[in-house]
Amino acid sequence: MREFIAFSLKAFYNVEKKKESEAGDMPGLREVQKAEKKANLLQAAYTCFLEKGIHKTSIDDIVARANVAKGTFYLYFKDKASLFDQLCIEVSKRVLRHAYQKVKEQKLTEYTDIVIGFLDAVIEYFKTHKATLMLLEKNFSWPLIEQNLQTSENEDLQDIRETLLKNPYHPEEEEQAFQYLFSIVALCGSVGYSSIIRGEPDTIDHMKPILYTMIRRILR
Repeated sequence: MREFIAFSLKAFYNVEKKKESEAGDMPGLREVQKAEKKANLLQAAYTCFLEKGIHKTSIDDIVARANVAKGTFYLYFKDKASLFDQLCIEVSKRVLRHAYQKVKEQKLTEYTDIVIGFLDAVIEYFKTHKATLMLLEKNFSWPLIEQNLQTSENEDLQDIRETLLKNPYHPEEEEQAFQYLFSIVALCGSVGYSSIIRGEPDTIDHMKPILYTMIRRILR
């Protein structure tokens, strides 16, 4: 759980730091404290969701776990649904960064290899974080990813977007590249969830060669 707190706080802190830097000031203690409180609420919700499930977790459970007043919750989130949306976004960012780093470490250059390498890193991440996959279910989707990458102020996430949408087989058709990636992520999400969580129709290691063959055909 500590990893999630550190990740969330760093993400929020970096956004606040960039905003303050653009205004000509260093980030103040107040902004850091606000980021820390929001990250603490997300961490508390993450823990409660894993222990009790989303539907059985109440806002009272979350604020009790975070050790804050209930009014503090509403300073950052409209309701439990909006918190869950933010949680999905933050977890997705972490997975995206993890996968992109793996691709860079492999020094892949061919577009199809990059996409498959990226998706393979995502699948491997969820293999070792099954509880997170069960929590997200189908919420790790390309529309969510695209929303993250388009609105993110972080340059590394913008690099991920440009890399994944730069399809050399259709260089002038970003919309078509988006449609391909939408289909591919949906396919990987569905197969990955069923194979990793349920072992259906087979283990994910047995399904990956079939899945990646299909992806190569889609991209070309």
